[in-house]
Amino acid sequence: MRRPPGSRLAARYFDDRILFTDSAAWAYFRLPTVSYEFTTAEEREALANNVEIALAAIRMPDAEVHLRVAHRTYPAAEWAAGLDATSDGGPGWVNYLEEMYRHVWAKDFWTKEVYLGVRLGARGARVNGGVFSQLLRLYQRSEKALGLEDDAIDGGDIARWTEQAERLGRALGASALYARHATADEVAWLFQHAVTGALPDPPLSACARRTWGPGEIETVVEGQIHNGRTSLRIEQPGGESYAAFLSFARFPDLMPFPDGEPWVHYADALPFPVEFSSRMKLVPPSRASRDVGRKLAYARDMDQHIREAGAEAPLALAEQIDAARMLEHGIAKERLPFVYGWHRLIVNAPTQETLTQRVEAVVEHYRDMGIDVVNSTGDQFSLFSESLPGDRVRLGAYTQRQPLRTIAGGMPTATVDLGDRPDGAGVGWIGPYIGETLGRARSIVHFDPLVAAARNRPTAIAITGEPGGGKTTLALLLICQLALRGVTVAAIDPKGDAESLVRLLQRRGRRARVLPLGSASPGLLDPFSFGDDLAAKKTMATETLRLLLPRMSEERESAMIQAIGVAANQPRPSLAKVVDHLEGMSDPASRNLGAVLRSMSDMRLARLCFHPSGGQQIDTEGWTTVFTLSGLTLPDVTVPRDDYSYEQRLSVALLYLVSQFARRLMNGIDRHVPKAIFLDEAWAITSTPEGAKLVPEVSRMGRSRNTALILVSQNAGDLLNEQVTNCLSSVFAFRSSERVEVDNVMALLGVEPSEEHKAALRSLGNGECVFRDLDERAGRVGVDLMSEELVRWLDTNPTRSRPDEEPDYRPGEPGVDVFSEGARR
Repeated sequence: MRRPPGSRLAARYFDDRILFTDSAAWAYFRLPTVSYEFTTAEEREALANNVEIALAAIRMPDAEVHLRVAHRTYPAAEWAAGLDATSDGGPGWVNYLEEMYRHVWAKDFWTKEVYLGVRLGARGARVNGGVFSQLLRLYQRSEKALGLEDDAIDGGDIARWTEQAERLGRALGASALYARHATADEVAWLFQHAVTGALPDPPLSACARRTWGPGEIETVVEGQIHNGRTSLRIEQPGGESYAAFLSFARFPDLMPFPDGEPWVHYADALPFPVEFSSRMKLVPPSRASRDVGRKLAYARDMDQHIREAGAEAPLALAEQIDAARMLEHGIAKERLPFVYGWHRLIVNAPTQETLTQRVEAVVEHYRDMGIDVVNSTGDQFSLFSESLPGDRVRLGAYTQRQPLRTIAGGMPTATVDLGDRPDGAGVGWIGPYIGETLGRARSIVHFDPLVAAARNRPTAIAITGEPGGGKTTLALLLICQLALRGVTVAAIDPKGDAESLVRLLQRRGRRARVLPLGSASPGLLDPFSFGDDLAAKKTMATETLRLLLPRMSEERESAMIQAIGVAANQPRPSLAKVVDHLEGMSDPASRNLGAVLRSMSDMRLARLCFHPSGGQQIDTEGWTTVFTLSGLTLPDVTVPRDDYSYEQRLSVALLYLVSQFARRLMNGIDRHVPKAIFLDEAWAITSTPEGAKLVPEVSRMGRSRNTALILVSQNAGDLLNEQVTNCLSSVFAFRSSERVEVDNVMALLGVEPSEEHKAALRSLGNGECVFRDLDERAGRVGVDLMSEELVRWLDTNPTRSRPDEEPDYRPGEPGVDVFSEGARR
């Protein structure tokens, strides 16, 4: 088969399963990325073993693979459109979405995609000899002479290679790589991305057909490429871009793993995207052993000649001999294929000057690992062609002969991605922007507490850390984002930190309120003011009085229940009417009980649940309601209930009522309405049996009731109760320094308590945390509030003034629709 005149590509056809060139058939697969941060040495070994075993399973004659790591520009507009679909479109949301969209767009994030191409075999290999082959070639020459040459791909050829690609796909999909076939759109994007460089990728074809044939593939590589000595200049209608292709020239004889840096993933630490393209031939162990034996014999001969000359052999030569002996032994023992590889790095930049700076940075970056990377001169276009799907090795120089373990130890699929993503079945969405990863690499982080409910996972989120680290600020940011999207929120806030958030939401047009228990209207937490179900009201009133008077005799208990029943049947029932009824009874036990409750009703804060007129019902749906609990005297968890003072009993009862309000959010509102409960200083809730029940109940029922639970505490130990930890889907751990607390945080995060991980936790700055997401990935995150105005609204530092406290404060102007043409990238 010949390449059609004027064709610029080796590829002739591709679809969702196979890719044809003139002479070979390929299959391309998409590899999922894996989290590498906060993993143990054993886990890293396991990740490398997975790659090694999967590649070793490609048992084909002259097996050839193409490993391609590419970076796609982050689809900010697509994310914003998807997030907008999860909101109610109410006041303030469009402004905030516009602000997030512009901020994310300006940050210039990218996403990592990993592809593995496998050469299935040579096309036409079945007719390479014999009479039939001669007749076929004679027929093809006759067609050419008559001008009847046809570039169409034979359907039988497609079916035969598709079947082989399917078999390979099943093997790789069942392996620990979890590979899937790359779609035709993804393969087309690899071509398209190669010729756009640092420019935005143009849209893919509008045609829904899943096959690309002769003459059609050319459309994805439109533009001009000018070949330079050390770089390429790419011209597109949208502007110019520059690209340089670098080759790995020399590796050290020994590369430490898993303690050392993975050499492929190491490029992700640079502040700009660096892509990777490697063509590798998997050599059978027998041939690899012969090749290594020849190299070892050559090195030994050199060593012998040097010694015969009376000189001392260089240390590097001795290390080379030792490394070759170990390699020879490993090949013979493990019987794994050997790799002949041609590894390249691809650097793109908008200008030639920036490209030069980036190339120098890449070279120096790898010198720190002891690896030589060179900018090949005069071969740039050849290396560009080599990086395209289905192509071949164009530059034979810089061949690397390595064990398969070295390729696996490079961790090409490693990433630092964290946060929301749909599951394997496409369930879920990508939530609001909360920050970006820190340390090894840079990646955008999204988080929505309600994604867990959509994915049928536990819905509790824990936020812990020392005072001043930023845990409450993050919690307020999550509440703000939920409220602006129309989620019903109830916040139990002992310190009053959320009051400024309420003012912010009110200024942005949302229904928000603060209900301070110290100055709230009388009867606000009267059990009879909650809900519409009379039986539930009576039960709540009974539990409240039991908390106030824990050691009641059977006679008193009976009198109390009878009084509650009488009061419940009166117009506008209240606890005060229960007390009135008890005091009016003739028996001494009832009157005595009424007298005790009357004295308690005169205590500070008691008017919240004892009021003659009864509290008004609290309308919760669509509101952000903040309960501040300052003034409560909460008992220590170690104090027996019988030893509580009257003031402590009242505080516990009020906490119970606040918890019941939060439960009503879940049980009293339509199950499809999104809801969230926020518990700051979680110890104040979990220290009582009534409050402690809230955590597992909300978390278990949250999946069916679409409710998220956010727990904030200074001490991770408060959340290590098995009932609580089993309900946690995500954890944010801010800075901790005390030894026991650091160990508790490691246990809460579910990561190995190694010295490296502990040091990372202790060294976190303000606004930085370790985040364990819904998919058990962990990494360091810097929380980003996006604007100075939002920082001043949500920062809990008392020395910082709020924007509305300044005389010249003006609320922001209405935002532009994020989906208007002017707002799109």
